[in-house]
Amino acid sequence: MKSFIKQHNFFSGLRLRQILNDLKRRPEDAAKELQISISQFNKLLNGTSILTEKLVREITSIWPIKLVDLINPFYDTESSYKIMKASSSKKSSRIMKRGGVDYYEYQDTVMSKNAPFRPEWIRELVYVADNDPNNQNIYWNQGHLLHQFTYFVGEVNFYYLDHNNNKKVAIMNTGDSMFIGYYVPHTFATRNKKLNSYIIAITYYDVISYDIQNELLDYGFEKSIKLIKNSKKNITGKVKVAKYDKYKFKYKQYKNNSIYRYKCLASTPLVKTSESIELEVICDNQFSRHSSSHQYIYILSKDGYLNIEGKTHKVKYGDTIYIKPFVVHEFNKTGLKVLIMSVQGKISEDIIKQLMNMGKKNIGKIIYDDTSWFKK
Repeated sequence: MKSFIKQHNFFSGLRLRQILNDLKRRPEDAAKELQISISQFNKLLNGTSILTEKLVREITSIWPIKLVDLINPFYDTESSYKIMKASSSKKSSRIMKRGGVDYYEYQDTVMSKNAPFRPEWIRELVYVADNDPNNQNIYWNQGHLLHQFTYFVGEVNFYYLDHNNNKKVAIMNTGDSMFIGYYVPHTFATRNKKLNSYIIAITYYDVISYDIQNELLDYGFEKSIKLIKNSKKNITGKVKVAKYDKYKFKYKQYKNNSIYRYKCLASTPLVKTSESIELEVICDNQFSRHSSSHQYIYILSKDGYLNIEGKTHKVKYGDTIYIKPFVVHEFNKTGLKVLIMSVQGKISEDIIKQLMNMGKKNIGKIIYDDTSWFKK
């Protein structure tokens, strides 16, 4: 495995063995078709020789595989967690205009190449004096593919189209939250004259990812329509508004103490693999957490401490953290308050069931398959 961990190489021979097995080719067969020596091909298989772009073009021209199958999986690897300070977020500030007027101030928050989140801090720059969904000062977008969970800070109006395409407005305040699904037109404005309101807009992809988009593109529009023509329509609403005061606090018990209090925020049956909570540490503890989901964390307390993989980090309001699945972390100091958005990765329940049937021995093979499908 170590021979394949060369992050500067865009392509890798890591999956070549599995590709040969799938195509029922021995190394000598592959070498002959590629018109290279068997010794050269074996070096590609064991990672001691670099898979060049020229050779990748040759491989994908004669075998029915995609270029993406040969991209080095280590090329885009990142650490198990990332922290973005609020000061760094402020440096990314940019003003978005709509209708010729300043409409939003955007700031980046923590993002990772391999995480499903595309979260932003957004301050509303248009003041509204009423709650009319037809207010002439607001400008609607056309909706977007990514789902969006939003946490509200201050006095914000959330405008959206319901399932009957009627314009609606939700009057939101600090702690309120909402979920909005794909391609629902919406917009935001502030009821605060000093423009001190903002939202944490966590957009994220679910099962419909770039891979699905590309497969539908390959089918074409008419054939894609046939996929859903006879399917039962999902009647689950695409918008869910959660008022903070209507949800009760729950408590996490550890060693006979209540260590956290938390509230579940906006969620929807439309995306069963996501969860959002507001959590506050109310007792010092040594409880270790880990999740099978990707986690996005926004610090809501003035300051605090958290521990990730044995390292303690001091954080303050507005800092953001991304944590990979199964990374051990601790919220162990009283006073820390966080917003947590969790989204399952691409390994769904159906995939987990198949992995369970493979067994532990074969899990190693699926990660790194370096043997032929038969013994000579």
